[in-house]
Amino acid sequence: MEEIKKRTSVVTAFVRREINSKYLITTAESAALQLRKILELIALSSLVANHEHYGKQRANFRKDWNAKRILDTLAKVNPKFYPVPTRQVPISEGLYDTPSVKSGYLTKEEFIELYDRCSMMLHSTNPFSEQDVDASEFLTKVVPDSMDKIIVLLNHHHVFPVDESRMYIVLMQAESDGKVHVAEFAKIDR
Repeated sequence: MEEIKKRTSVVTAFVRREINSKYLITTAESAALQLRKILELIALSSLVANHEHYGKQRANFRKDWNAKRILDTLAKVNPKFYPVPTRQVPISEGLYDTPSVKSGYLTKEEFIELYDRCSMMLHSTNPFSEQDVDASEFLTKVVPDSMDKIIVLLNHHHVFPVDESRMYIVLMQAESDGKVHVAEFAKIDR
């Protein structure tokens, strides 16, 4: 999650034109690379939470890097693998409710579309292709919209591993130190 924050700051700097890679197309490609790596890190973080069961589906899982393949396998292992975006609502001093966010976050379907869009941006365009890559539109619309949705998805989220007796709550930037905090919760028998 800390690496995602670093890559997010680079993408934001490209979008705000604080940095560039000299040409519009190479700047868009650089942003696409960082965005795709963010998506891969999201997929890999879900793999971490479910790695024991994931490894049973894919014996050679230590070599996995393709986010779409990881998501497909995770869906077979654990249909609830995708991060659940939530928000903190203060109830009383030091106590919060964490209701789910209903919209404005990157859905699984949008994740796959964005992954494909970034891949298209990263590969040279086949001169006979009917698909047009618009670097300006990618950099000014697709990237900022996608980053907003990723931030809503990850800012405060829950992760549910296959083992339903556990749950993780992830906070991307704690007020106390600005770092990622993860809390593991376990069901207890009463």
